[in-house]
Amino acid sequence: MTAVIEVKGIVNRFGKQVIHDGLDLTLEKGEILGVVGGSGSGKSVLLRTMLGLHKPAEGSVLVNGKDVGDMTEPDRKSMARKWGVLFQEGALFSGLNVVDNIGVPLREHTELPEDDIEKLALFKLGIAGLKSEAAQKMPSELSGGMVRRAGLARALALDPEILFLDEPTSGLDPVSAAASDDLIKELHRVLGLSVLMITHDLDSLTTICNRIAMLVDKKVTTGTLEEMMKSDHAEIKAFFCGPRMRSMQASQRREKGG
Repeated sequence: MTAVIEVKGIVNRFGKQVIHDGLDLTLEKGEILGVVGGSGSGKSVLLRTMLGLHKPAEGSVLVNGKDVGDMTEPDRKSMARKWGVLFQEGALFSGLNVVDNIGVPLREHTELPEDDIEKLALFKLGIAGLKSEAAQKMPSELSGGMVRRAGLARALALDPEILFLDEPTSGLDPVSAAASDDLIKELHRVLGLSVLMITHDLDSLTTICNRIAMLVDKKVTTGTLEEMMKSDHAEIKAFFCGPRMRSMQASQRREKGG
């Protein structure tokens, strides 16, 4: 497979605290990669490093073979058009309605007239599974699931090749979380996206992720779900072979049997 993002030898430290120490990670073209890790393992720091928002102490991040650290500002802006980011809890601008939130990257990275921006924003709204009635609502008027979908629509505004998702189902009820997983899987299939998803949701990991990367010991271990479940590492084993996973698998078997 072809790597769209390569993280090589990344070291992230804050003062004397080392978060990542020689971390290597690859996002392959067309895959959904789930990133997990315990509290303090540096999932958000890794995401910010990959996006070029945080400069590592050592190492490099290559996007389509180009080093993010060596890019000029115009190159960074051009690269930013190729990816979309759904931050935790949607991160919508509270002072803008939904359609204007979705239009933000279009205004920033294109010279389209306002009428076209609004039409595109409404189109992306539909792709993300929201009805047109939501367009004029303010973020405070939306449910948690609707906020995530609006944030996803904004992330898709520029037709990205790579989609970054930061805890897309966190805090959602089971029905909304399952609907979110289905939507991500369908968008991945239809649009041919490469997806990196930070998540703690075991359902997401088991139903839509092609591979899993777990941050542990300041590095990362990657593999399929089956490979992760066979690991002898105590922390990995506790995460993937614990009671929550066994309960979920038992529930899935009952549903298939029914």
